[in-house]
Amino acid sequence: MPSTAPALKPWVPPTPTTETDLEWAPLHTLDLSTITGEDYTTVPDSIVSSVGEAFSRDGFIYAVNHGLSWEHVLRQFAIGQYAFHGVSEADKARYKADILGTGSFVGYKEQGHWKLNGVKDRIEQLNFGSQSFSPEAKSKLFPESLQELLPEIEEFARYNHGVILRKILSVLSLVLKLPADYLWNLSKNPEVKGLDLLRYALYHTPDQSDDEKLGGVRLQGHTDFNSVSILWSQPITSLEVLMPDNQWRLVKHRDNALVINLGDAMHFISGGYLKQTIHRVVAPPRDQAHYERLGIFYFALFNDDVSLEPLEAESEVVRQAYAEKKQRDGAGFWDVTKAKGEKVPTAGGWERLRVKAYGQQHAKKADDGHDVEEIAGQKVTGYNGERVKPKRITDVQRQQSVTAN
Repeated sequence: MPSTAPALKPWVPPTPTTETDLEWAPLHTLDLSTITGEDYTTVPDSIVSSVGEAFSRDGFIYAVNHGLSWEHVLRQFAIGQYAFHGVSEADKARYKADILGTGSFVGYKEQGHWKLNGVKDRIEQLNFGSQSFSPEAKSKLFPESLQELLPEIEEFARYNHGVILRKILSVLSLVLKLPADYLWNLSKNPEVKGLDLLRYALYHTPDQSDDEKLGGVRLQGHTDFNSVSILWSQPITSLEVLMPDNQWRLVKHRDNALVINLGDAMHFISGGYLKQTIHRVVAPPRDQAHYERLGIFYFALFNDDVSLEPLEAESEVVRQAYAEKKQRDGAGFWDVTKAKGEKVPTAGGWERLRVKAYGQQHAKKADDGHDVEEIAGQKVTGYNGERVKPKRITDVQRQQSVTAN
């Protein structure tokens, strides 16, 4: 039977920037092919050590050799391109995510849902939840023009969860000196108990006046809400990470590589040992300013009912890290919540709270200029500040260099 799937225009990756005065984040690289075994629990000690150090220090790494070809990945970008340019605006509106009502991004997110200093965002999204692929859910959540592509999308989502995420969770379990399958057991069966999101996102270029109001920042500095975030690297240079020296640095594109970071949920259950990464999206370099930025992300969560109480009883690493955190800060993560007689949030509960609150301008400006709001007893910060200006060599510096040589 002939396929009725729409013919997709190939996605042509934008030309990488040729600017030479950009400061890149020095990130560790994980070779996923070194994680083996039938259940991906055979991990070399050197990998556990190096990844543990990177995730406790930076919170961001590259990952390579994930098992999919570059052609396969380009096809996924073509699907994302079609989702925004090939689906009608009427269908996008009809299948709009009820973000404030449900605390879920599943469906289309329109531009302007988030606001920063009164400026509306220019980001479109299409989100698929891990429970989006039953026959009933598919017809209810997504337009007819996408239905024939859903098997490919579902297969890609399952690979992200069942292979890439599973390998990363094996490493992180061993970092915390837990059984290698421990964190996987908190994350499996996503189509029944999970809330994972596969996201296609399109960053439109803001009006110049809006860009200037926000200092070139297009998505405010933040931490992710989940356990592990998987970004499929694309050439537009816009992602910045706040490094341990409190300096923003750009993440450089690598063909067919992944950029991995950890979110709040992993930070909480590790007692603060594993870092939830502060990152943001900024205006690209001048030679990429004419491109739109298309991204693919996989946001993995622990299962909906998993408590975010630190795993003190299970892990000596967590126990020590959490004791140090409480001594340093004078309190544990959930002390305020417990003092009110409330339960520690689950992974799903925390996700819904943060999704509903994000970008709704409920935060108050702190003395350091950042936006801060309290969610379930936690101080949640939106990190402000203009993008880092390129380090340009002045004529005087150039002449001094010539003279010195």
